[in-house]
Amino acid sequence: MIAALLLLGVGVGDIARRRVPGSAHPVVGALVAVALIVAPGLALGLPVALVVTAAIVAIVWMLALRIDDDARAPWWPVAVLLATVALGAWAGPWPSLPSGPLDGWADFDLDSTVALVILAVAVSLVTTANLVTRAILAAARGGGAGAPAAASGWRLRLGSRTIGSIEPRAAAPAESAPSPLLGGRIIGPLERLLIVFLALAGAPTLIAALLAAKGIVRFPEISADRGTGSKAEEFLIGSLTSWGLAGLGFL
Repeated sequence: MIAALLLLGVGVGDIARRRVPGSAHPVVGALVAVALIVAPGLALGLPVALVVTAAIVAIVWMLALRIDDDARAPWWPVAVLLATVALGAWAGPWPSLPSGPLDGWADFDLDSTVALVILAVAVSLVTTANLVTRAILAAARGGGAGAPAAASGWRLRLGSRTIGSIEPRAAAPAESAPSPLLGGRIIGPLERLLIVFLALAGAPTLIAALLAAKGIVRFPEISADRGTGSKAEEFLIGSLTSWGLAGLGFL
């Protein structure tokens, strides 16, 4: 259950801090995550050491992986979070599952612990999964991504002091293009939640159709990138990461 509480705290904390402008979002996310881990954990009678460890991991996640789109996302908080969730899942305890097949939804006893696990997985597949995918993509792009371009022009220096400079004339500003629709923030969570739901419903054919449809929709954009192939690589890395997170959520 400690793995579910960690996912619940981090997932709700990430959703809450996205709504906070400025630099206060790590504090807000950490407070929400710790509250959702410590209070239910002590109420369920979980070991204090596990609860404290999960709270520390949630705080590290909020402080190390920023929510800003322009910030470079490190990959090590992802490794720490996934490793802690895996260890917590291995340690248990988990709600007991029915021994035989379910005869319809009426035979499914949705107690409070099962509902907590379902809620934790659902919220973690929203903003938190988006941050994990962004960190993996940033790691795949390498260290050169986002490096500022070298300043052009001439500098006249006297020792360590700059006493004059000649800058090139700035180019005329191009006509502003309409801002792109940030659909990835919505498409990714919907895709992951739908995959988990279809997997639980036993519909692998519909999952295959969903994944194929995504590839068909993105095919014109990928095929137009014939120079470097970066669009295809970005699509594959991002999609495989997102689908892998959905598979972990199903498990």
